[in-house]
Amino acid sequence: MSLEFYIKTIQETESTNLLMLDWKKKRLLKSGVVLRAINQTGGIGQRGNFWESERGKNLTFSLYLETSFISATDIFQLNKLISLSVYDYLLNKKIVDVKIKWPNDIYIANKKVAGMLTHNSLLGDKLEYSIIGLGLNMNQLIFQSDAPNPISLKKITAVNYDLEKELKSLLQFVKVRFEQITNGKQNKLNTDYLGCLYGFGEKRQFKDEFGEFNGTIKGVDSYGRLLIEKDTKKLFTYDVKSIAFL
Repeated sequence: MSLEFYIKTIQETESTNLLMLDWKKKRLLKSGVVLRAINQTGGIGQRGNFWESERGKNLTFSLYLETSFISATDIFQLNKLISLSVYDYLLNKKIVDVKIKWPNDIYIANKKVAGMLTHNSLLGDKLEYSIIGLGLNMNQLIFQSDAPNPISLKKITAVNYDLEKELKSLLQFVKVRFEQITNGKQNKLNTDYLGCLYGFGEKRQFKDEFGEFNGTIKGVDSYGRLLIEKDTKKLFTYDVKSIAFL
């Protein structure tokens, strides 16, 4: 199954995800529509955190995909698809030390360069459609928020990027990963994801409802829950709201 993109750029909106949801209600969408905002005033990251983006400096956009070929039990495949697409895009630019931090952040040398927020709609046992919002720090040099570790490509490379051109480039990597899923190559997607997962196979410190502990990331299940083996050798599953990296 091939994927074509239809890019719509607007000057400003509170959230491209929220605007795209409104378009969906009005039946104004088809698979592959990309809504990019020059200025996003109320971008939201994972756990409801504010996503800071200076006007006209970064890529802030949402992608609408019709995904009835994905089972509800494999819903996290879409997160893997987009995360790996950003990872591929960065590697193609010769950026080193790129990792995917569960569930859907992209890090360069322990600093956050991109984040994703998805809205999924289920129909029966299938994923009917998904709206994927993505923020990728490109040309911003100064970050005003109290976010602990933001980074941009320009801070790394000293290059000023043409955002329209870079969006089209990034979407080509999305297209390649999308076709892996539709062509039955989910195993490669899974293997690649674990291969660049932040902290995979390493003993690290975490915090859950019972307190701090040491554990080793063993993988991610099909629902997107993190699998951590504690020192007791027992395997535990965590969703995004029940575990924190320390």
